Amino acid sequence: MQFTRLKSTLALVALGLAALWTLSLEPGALSQGFWATRTTLVYGTGVMALGLMSVGIILAARPVWFETPLGGLDKFYRLHKWLGLSALGFALAHWVLRKGPSWITELGLFAIPPKPPHAKDVPTGFDVFRDLRDFAAEIGEWALYLLVALVALALWKRFPYKYFFKTHRLMPMVYLVLVFHAFILIDRSYWTKPLGPVLALLLAAGTVAALIALFRKIGISRQASGTIATLRIHEGNQVLDVGVRLETAWRGHDAGQYAFVNFDDVEDAHPFTISSAWHNDGMLLFTIKGLGDYTSSLASNLHLGQGVVVEGPYGRFNFQGDSDRQIWIGGGVGITPFIARLRELAREGRTNPIDLFYATNAKDTAFIATIRQLAQQTGISFHLVDGSQDERLTLESLAAALPDWKQTDVWFCGPSGFGDAMRGAMIAKGLPAARFHQELFDMR
Repeated sequence: MQFTRLKSTLALVALGLAALWTLSLEPGALSQGFWATRTTLVYGTGVMALGLMSVGIILAARPVWFETPLGGLDKFYRLHKWLGLSALGFALAHWVLRKGPSWITELGLFAIPPKPPHAKDVPTGFDVFRDLRDFAAEIGEWALYLLVALVALALWKRFPYKYFFKTHRLMPMVYLVLVFHAFILIDRSYWTKPLGPVLALLLAAGTVAALIALFRKIGISRQASGTIATLRIHEGNQVLDVGVRLETAWRGHDAGQYAFVNFDDVEDAHPFTISSAWHNDGMLLFTIKGLGDYTSSLASNLHLGQGVVVEGPYGRFNFQGDSDRQIWIGGGVGITPFIARLRELAREGRTNPIDLFYATNAKDTAFIATIRQLAQQTGISFHLVDGSQDERLTLESLAAALPDWKQTDVWFCGPSGFGDAMRGAMIAKGLPAARFHQELFDMR
């Protein structure tokens, strides 16, 4: 359901822009000869690229009012990625249409009709649209090259997150250059057509979002500061519990939500799930698995009393579904939102039957004992799948333990490949897509 919603949103934005552009064309605009048609398509691909990129830039500023309709911040970061790739595709088509005739002529591939002559304006003072036209075209081309490089780095998973974060900060600047490029070069008749008001609104909102990003004001109204109050390392699975005592106001959070955490070090903020329930006491607990260079070094680099800035909460992994019966599946550090929910239920009580499956390759007896104790306290059935003993959680093994699994809501948090495989198998066997809830904890 969540992927269908994201794909539908992407299609709605793209088709909506295409429809408005089509409605803004003069009759017969695509049948007036090679050069006129090519010019029309150059404008069209440019409009599509900039419109899609504008929506992506707006989402990157983390407007929380989009979380509910899109299913959470993790979901619209996925949409942000798809919008970026779609915008890049249209931008490359725009570039090829612009440069293609020259290449074809130089290579002698086939004959192109001669370009019709056009009357030249007689300069009469400074005209921003005339005198900056060449500059806008050139700077737009270089911005496209930089855009290609930035998208390639974002897609390259081996590129370290800390460098990705720094290079991706150039994206708002690239966007602003492209807004200038479009403002100078776009067919000015578009502004009075159906496309005009919508495109103007997107460019204005995108420009504001880009400036917010450039001046590092994203999420500033949702930030709270504090210090590290507790540190505990689980040696068996290399999981670090970081307790934070907040010293400024926090709006509270629900189990399953996460926050961006900056530990006052050389790295930028990273997203971590909050593993504690909110008791209005100023305390937050983050359970962090050492998976990369940064998270693996936290245990040795953090110290009690160290400053922390927390931004959030975000996410809609809220355990609210259509069925009273639930299955929870946590893979590795994906168990974190379920720990938070267990702690919340231990305080509030539980009424519906729940089965928790925890699949882990790094078994830590004390860590698992805490989960098991919380499960017993809340009456939740706990199933440990020990990967170190070659156990694997599959739909077949889950169905053997719970024959009525098709009548449940499934909540999954863990490695994306594991989640995608489980979701696909369950839906293929009859689980309604809307009943599989998956956290897409991937911000690039």
